[in-house]
Amino acid sequence: MIPPFCPYPECTCHEHPPKERWWRRVGHHATKCFGLVPRFQCKHCGRTFSSQTFSTDYYAKRKIDYRRLEELLSSSMSVRALSRTFRCSCGSIINRSDRLSRQSIAAHAQLRPLARRQEDVCIDGFVSFDRSQYFPNNITISITAASRYVLAYTHASLRRCGRMRPSQKRRQEELYAGIEFETKALERSFIELLDELRREREPKLNKPLVIITDEKIEYERALIRHSLFLDQTKARRTAHLTVNSQLPRTVANPLFASNYLDREIRKDQAAHRRETACFCRNAANGLARLSCYLGYHNYCKRYAIKASQAESTTHAELAGIPPEAVTKIRHSLFKRRAFLSLLKLDPLDAKLWRKGFSTPGTVKPPYLPAFASG
Repeated sequence: MIPPFCPYPECTCHEHPPKERWWRRVGHHATKCFGLVPRFQCKHCGRTFSSQTFSTDYYAKRKIDYRRLEELLSSSMSVRALSRTFRCSCGSIINRSDRLSRQSIAAHAQLRPLARRQEDVCIDGFVSFDRSQYFPNNITISITAASRYVLAYTHASLRRCGRMRPSQKRRQEELYAGIEFETKALERSFIELLDELRREREPKLNKPLVIITDEKIEYERALIRHSLFLDQTKARRTAHLTVNSQLPRTVANPLFASNYLDREIRKDQAAHRRETACFCRNAANGLARLSCYLGYHNYCKRYAIKASQAESTTHAELAGIPPEAVTKIRHSLFKRRAFLSLLKLDPLDAKLWRKGFSTPGTVKPPYLPAFASG
């Protein structure tokens, strides 16, 4: 193996390794899982590293098939069921899901700019909960209207509302004691998606940006304060189409793409099924598993499920992303570790990578390995 670059961000050979040989071999070390692992030393910074440093299995003590894990994660299997299937602990499944989620975020960040930018965009919230039903959340997702290609997603923790029995109200008061909920969380999540649209799908002459949502007042409040609305000119227009959420969820509904994805997540993600013992105990881990699923949805899942087996067009291909680009990046997704310091992630992707969404009612921040944070 020839190391592609120095893995330490402080080194000059990290982003721009020279053409001449900048490294030397310094033996190897033995491992039970991967056998003899070659070691190297950078001639510029003097620090050592191994071939495993560039692997998705860096620091792992056991091999797990990431392709199979992605397929089973996207087929309604819970963490406990996956641990039985792979004959390992639930902690190992969560660890590999985290690794796979970071790889999926990196792949999506590289492929998303290649998609066509003429499509209308649907934005809607997927409602679930973290810890218990006293801590509902709203996972706001933007998706293209025609190709159903997921663009971005974010998370907002909310207070429980609706009718409750007196015992439930007392329990709610106990759980909410000392907890400060984010104000205007729905507006913040919508603004994060609008920021992503501004960066990658800014309206152009003769092609306005059409955003389709339901009639939530929070969406309208956020949009009229956003630069997409405030900075409009004759050549750059943003249109906001609102749809009544009570309308039938048919193909004729302008929000069909969001309604379709809502159904698919309910069906394919164990943690989001109705009335089940499987639910997210940790918001960051739940988003990590959702990142794996949405990556599978975009780049592996067939667009038309009822089509013939020979038809393999994915949502990404329908969105205009070249299949060869998807194949190339997907090939390295399961093997070569993505380095945060070498990626150009937008703020929302970086927030998902760094597990910036905390579980309500918890003090300890989500765990992020040191090798993933730099």
